[in-house]
Amino acid sequence: MLTKTTQVYASHGMPLECDIYAAEYYPKDTPAFLYFHPGGLVDWGRDCIPPWLVQVCLRRKWPLISPSYRLLPQTGAKGLLEDVSAAYTFAQKWNVPKGKTRRVISGGGSGGVFAASLIAHHCRPTPLALFSIEGINTFRHPFFNSSTQLTPEPIRDVDMAGIIAGPIAVGVTAPGAASAFRLEKLRADGSKNPDYKIPPAPAQDGPLPKHSRSELYDYYTYKNGWLDLVGEIDPGYEWAREKSPAARERVARWPPTVTFHGNDDHDVPLDVSEQMRDCLGEDKVSLFVADGQPHLYELTKFIDDDVPEMGAVKDAVKRLDEIVGGTTR
Repeated sequence: MLTKTTQVYASHGMPLECDIYAAEYYPKDTPAFLYFHPGGLVDWGRDCIPPWLVQVCLRRKWPLISPSYRLLPQTGAKGLLEDVSAAYTFAQKWNVPKGKTRRVISGGGSGGVFAASLIAHHCRPTPLALFSIEGINTFRHPFFNSSTQLTPEPIRDVDMAGIIAGPIAVGVTAPGAASAFRLEKLRADGSKNPDYKIPPAPAQDGPLPKHSRSELYDYYTYKNGWLDLVGEIDPGYEWAREKSPAARERVARWPPTVTFHGNDDHDVPLDVSEQMRDCLGEDKVSLFVADGQPHLYELTKFIDDDVPEMGAVKDAVKRLDEIVGGTTR
């Protein structure tokens, strides 16, 4: 039976926790799926996991590890990389015999994909695979550097000043959010629990704030501010187009990558994934397109949901199975 445990994986000025979804009968040599939650690196929490991903990991006996990480802008680029690297080390060593390491699939949703891709860029050994769910794989794409306005009106500096001046924190999913995964969403056999009801959100004490932390994503996108925040750790992918031996070696070292993306995504356009594929090559990046789907369209869905939009998800998972099954330990 699937269980959830919580452990501290690092202490970087504050304890950093991760949730681990696994069962006692899992072998100690199966890959772990290290999942970085969405939220544009500025919001949301580690329980924001699509049920279909939990089911995929359960059926393959892959421990699913979902860490909190310190949010931007307060933590800065080096702090984010520090957290991501520590989470990767933790996943490699989780529940294995002394002296052994576990293979790790690095993945995430939306902004969490940027965190997952940092592992491929900066950590050795590179992960077994990289799995992108409608992800931001780099902020060097023109979308993030063209004064793109995602809100009806531009967000002013004064609107975000109080949030930016706040303390370092990890993300927390809003109480009662449909995106928060709970074990009760699944039956004991891992199938969808049709009787699950989303608990009501607690009563709001006082008026809602005019602006939320999640708007930092829109704010920095409009201000072309992302590279100022993370540019020093974000090499992008244009280097892969070079013809030098060093570039070819770097591409060869890049982990097999699987991504799916809706072609009606206004928050992170499909071209972000297409550019990554075009730079690294189709032999490295497998891209599956969900026709007519917006950003994070599958966030609350289950793997066996019989709806057309889950086709891209299932195709991506099938490709990941091929990669994991065809990679030597």
